[in-house]
Amino acid sequence: MDSARRIFLLSAARIGALAGAATALSGSTAAAGVNAGGYPFALGVASGSPLPDAVVLWTRVSYDPLQAAATPAIALAVRWEVASDEAFRHIVARGQATATPELAHSVHVDVGGLSPGRWYWYRFMLGDAVSPVGRTRTAPEPTSMPAMLKLAVASCQHWEFGSYAAHRHIAAAAPDLVAFLGDYIYEWGAYHLEHPQRAIRRDESFTLAQYRARYAQYKSDKDLQGAHLVAPWIVTWDDHEVANDYGNERDELLTTTFLQRRAAAYQAFYEHMPLRLLPLGRRGFVDMRI
Repeated sequence: MDSARRIFLLSAARIGALAGAATALSGSTAAAGVNAGGYPFALGVASGSPLPDAVVLWTRVSYDPLQAAATPAIALAVRWEVASDEAFRHIVARGQATATPELAHSVHVDVGGLSPGRWYWYRFMLGDAVSPVGRTRTAPEPTSMPAMLKLAVASCQHWEFGSYAAHRHIAAAAPDLVAFLGDYIYEWGAYHLEHPQRAIRRDESFTLAQYRARYAQYKSDKDLQGAHLVAPWIVTWDDHEVANDYGNERDELLTTTFLQRRAAAYQAFYEHMPLRLLPLGRRGFVDMRI
């Protein structure tokens, strides 16, 4: 599928989703205008970094994946729930998290006190809007040996190069865990062949706003959202989360400009992944580690 057709289909799907959300909200009063811009969970939900007694839940409040300005630049109180059943009859944990503009209105909830090796369901709420329901699983006890665990492995997804049919199959396979090995995004968009032997990259990301927009573009894909819904993920980065082969740079070549770019890329990575953030040093996201 070429990029123009994909963008067209994405726009049509987004308009349809917003129209459906508006219909669902009609007749009710939105709390403090938080739903005025549309459905706030347009980027879906995710879980990851499972431990035997804990898992990280993620979402990012975004009224329009392709227009960051559609989300108000204020802190938003997002409620969350975890249940032992899909119908949420038995709530095992609940709380409230603050989505701040400083972290792109991302939400990371490290839910503890869970039982090892079992499934849970979770959701987020903002005003009267409810997110899709995600399914997650805690890790087994360190001393246990499960009879079987189903693992899906993925990497290197480039939005402009086609639909994510593989993610649709991952969701259908209902794995216990998805391991994503890097290149969740590519720092550049579609390229143009200005010379038969030379591809010129277009729309490359350098700033925090640009990396955030790239992740929002990717996470707008419904098949990718579906793969996040069915199981927890563990993730690492490779190179395109920042720049092609940047790990080969020698220390003396790490200029201030590049370090600023890397910090922006690392921050955007955290903002869009179900990760526990390790303590940051004095330089913040410049030296972020997984």
